[in-house]
Order: sequence, then C-alpha cells, then structure tokens
Amino acid sequence: MSDSANGTVENAAAARRAFADMIDGLTDEQLEQPTLCDQWTPRHVAGHLASFVEMSLPTMMLSMAKAGFNIDKAWKANASKYSAPPIGEVTAALRTHAAKPAPMKAFPPGLTTTDVAVHTQDVRRPLGLEGSLDPDVLREALEFSTASPKRKILLDPKRTEGLRFEATDLDWSHGEGDLVSGPGEAILLAIHRRDTFDELAGEGVDRLRT
Repeated sequence: MSDSANGTVENAAAARRAFADMIDGLTDEQLEQPTLCDQWTPRHVAGHLASFVEMSLPTMMLSMAKAGFNIDKAWKANASKYSAPPIGEVTAALRTHAAKPAPMKAFPPGLTTTDVAVHTQDVRRPLGLEGSLDPDVLREALEFSTASPKRKILLDPKRTEGLRFEATDLDWSHGEGDLVSGPGEAILLAIHRRDTFDELAGEGVDRLRT
C-alpha cells in the first residue's frame, strides 16, 4: 500500500472545515431535507461527522456496546445525539477539532477524509448546491477507497477488484481490469454505492453497479 492511501491529517482537517462551511450556509429548511445517505438529513450527517471529534475512545466503545456492536446502529444513534445541539455548535466543533484523529487508532486520516468527502456530496447533490471537493481531498479519498486495506471499514474491498479507475477531471487513476472512467466525485460516490453510474463510462460500470 502506498503512503498516500493512509491519508494526511491536513486533508482530513480541510475536508471537515469545508463541510462545516457548507452546513453553515444552509437554511433551517435545507437542514431537514433528505440526503443521499438513507434516512439522514444534512443535520444528521453533520452530527455523524461531529461525533468523531466529540467522542473519546471509551465513549465510542460504550456507544458500540449499547448498539450491540452493530456499527450502523451505533452510527445512527450517535448521529441523532450529536446533531441535537444548535447547528452552529455542531459546525464549531468540526472546525475547532478539525485536525483531531478519529477515536480509534485503527481509523487513519484517509478514512476521515473519505467519510467527509462522501458525506459532503450526500448533502450537496440533493440540494443542488454548487461547489466541488478540493482536488487533494478528492484524490486522497479515491486513493483510500481503492488502495488502503482499511477501506474495508467503509466498503467491501471486492467492489474495486478487477477494475481500472480513471478520473477525467483529476490526475488520478488506479487498478487494472475493466475500465470505469468519469469525474472523480462520481467515481468516489459510485464506489460507495451512491447512484452516480450514469455519469461514468466504460465496460466496468455495470460490474460496479452490482
């Protein structure tokens, strides 16, 4: 695995700050709209991301235990809890602790960068907001999602096996096999099971879609 697949604190912090800026620009109505993340509003997504800078390791482990060590259930409970304060407090926490590592040492900076990058688009796209991910943040998220063994925390590594990814708007490519090409953000979202497949081209798209 290349060092770049581990990610950097700088990109994780930049992604968190940019997400906070986006959320601060939303109206109360927009904060309650659907996102690409099932059953979560932008407020819930913000709470989810804030939980990783607010929780200590013991607090995170306790939340996991309460959820029967079901990660999805724990994430949903934490998203509700940490989205409850006024949204300005939620985004302030993301900014203040932007460079804070995730509570679990097994979570490298690249995981944080990827999680924030995907969730940024989960919020932005349904609301029709303008903007794009910072190229360094996007490149790191793509690299983590395709090259890091720890990507299994976020996705099934088999999704990217036997595929060649080529971003058409970014100096990035990875892998060997059937081609999947298109905008970097669309590739990233498709890898993480968001429906951006119509924005992609190549014989590997149908495989990625399954």
